[in-house]
Amino acid sequence: MVRTSLLAIDPGLNSMGWALWDRDNATDLPTRVGLLHAPRRLSLVNRSLFLATSLESETQSVKGGIELVSEYPAYHGRVKGWDSGDLQKLVFLVGVLAGYFCNSEFTPVTPGEWKGQLPKDVVIRRLQKRMGVKETAHFKKDIWDAVGIGLWKRGRF
Repeated sequence: MVRTSLLAIDPGLNSMGWALWDRDNATDLPTRVGLLHAPRRLSLVNRSLFLATSLESETQSVKGGIELVSEYPAYHGRVKGWDSGDLQKLVFLVGVLAGYFCNSEFTPVTPGEWKGQLPKDVVIRRLQKRMGVKETAHFKKDIWDAVGIGLWKRGRF
């Protein structure tokens, strides 16, 4: 059996967080984390491609396969952001990521599936308690959710 590394993504066109656990990393603390930003002047398609290629660049050194898990929005009736088109853009980005990394196993997950109704600050406190405040001091914004998503996929959230 080929062991794979895990790449967890909290997608966003303004800020996309990611967390990577190398295949030999058995700890809760990711091997590497990052935050990607696409230039706002680009079209939706080009911003999405920019983020996908940037993510690929960040993971080029990974040996063996990569398994991806990405959050995607859930639609339950009337949702804030749906009328403005923001959620459709986010769904498009997740589709681009899934297509771009089509040679990898790809797992989409809704916020409700991986964290339930927990607010972001509660998620952050739980992760800091588990991994240490000092060890996670460089985590910013969407990195926190990427780490939570990755731990969910590993069955450790």
